[in-house]
Amino acid sequence: MAVATRYPTRPLDCWGKLREIRRKYAVRSWDVKERGGFAVAAQLPLMPMVAGIGEFARRIYGPYFGKAMKEPEVLRQFHEAADAEGYPRGEMCSSMHHQIGQMLLGLTQIDPMTGVSRPVDFILECNFCHSVSKTAQIGGEIMGVPFFIIDVPHTSGEAAQRYVSGQLMDAIGWLEKITGRTFDDGKFLEAMTHWWQRGALYARIGETLKAIPAPLDYWQVRALRVPAQVGGHTAEVAEFYEMALDEVRERIKEGISAFGVETCRLSHEGEEMFYADKLLADTVMHYGAVFVTGDVGFNTGLWDIQEDGSWRAAPTLQEMGLTLSTREDAVNLLARSFVDYGPIFHCLRVDEKPTEMVKKSQDWHSQGAVLHMDIGCRGMSPGVMEAKIALEEAGFPTVSYESSNSDPRDFTPSQITDRLESFLERLGLNRIS
Repeated sequence: MAVATRYPTRPLDCWGKLREIRRKYAVRSWDVKERGGFAVAAQLPLMPMVAGIGEFARRIYGPYFGKAMKEPEVLRQFHEAADAEGYPRGEMCSSMHHQIGQMLLGLTQIDPMTGVSRPVDFILECNFCHSVSKTAQIGGEIMGVPFFIIDVPHTSGEAAQRYVSGQLMDAIGWLEKITGRTFDDGKFLEAMTHWWQRGALYARIGETLKAIPAPLDYWQVRALRVPAQVGGHTAEVAEFYEMALDEVRERIKEGISAFGVETCRLSHEGEEMFYADKLLADTVMHYGAVFVTGDVGFNTGLWDIQEDGSWRAAPTLQEMGLTLSTREDAVNLLARSFVDYGPIFHCLRVDEKPTEMVKKSQDWHSQGAVLHMDIGCRGMSPGVMEAKIALEEAGFPTVSYESSNSDPRDFTPSQITDRLESFLERLGLNRIS
């Protein structure tokens, strides 16, 4: 039976700064055009390049994503709107499915604070997933705006980098054409420098969870990704992650833990249920267990994934001895971030999943793995059952559950909690106060 050792704990001081950044960029995303900027539906890794045309604010196809994930009835309405127009539930990403529903209902371009229409100017997307790239096309058609899709191969190396670099150069020309502005290399270089720095720092925060006790849990690290989502190309956000990393490292020195107790360390593989992400964390917390790895949160960082499956934080530009001085420098580095350092572009390499999941469990000192068989994502689910076998052969007990990352109609809470609690008890854990 696991012993519930007690550790000191306290909230992160940087939460206040995170909320400040989130509020600031939430306002900017809707009033940017009043300052002469652009409203852009763009993939996160493309933000530094968009900075080359001047001020902009990033929106996603469904700006009501957060609201929908907190209110299942609203989320169901979005999915039902997509169903009614013949978009196939289960055959496309459930996250993209509900965002298409938002667009069909005309909400995507409505400011939730004022109710005023504030249209998106263009869409810039990466084809790392067929549902995401197809949604970019559909979104352009529904909203009547131009779109550009960059194809990213699911492989690493120089050939893949050159392929992506060529498309990024084409995208710069496209941006100049549709905006009527001259692309500013200086702004691109500056944004790319900040983007790389914050990605390397964020991955280092993920690495701190290797410590025992873990200074944070995986869901807390995932919450820290918000500044990267809204302004990851800015100096302000890069500085935020420097501050956050320093604080987390100080927690390790002082023995500060995520929740004050750590009876067991768990890995989570597969996308989370965005509308019920607290369910898993709260369930294991009652047993004193802590999640120390996961997908969506860690994917926000830049990682150097080794041939043996190990994940290491990407080196900073200083550590690489690299200074960006030309457009080509920045384009090539951005392409490298896609094909060599971006886990989100790595997730469809089905044959590599088992090795990576085993190495993450080993390196983060996990004692068991929770696997999401996500029926809402055709890209994340393949290879998970093979990984389950590999994990168990390597000595890691596992439990799997079925649901959908963004469709609550595929969600049965009791089934998931019953399985998870039985699994925890099989590991020798009991509920603690």
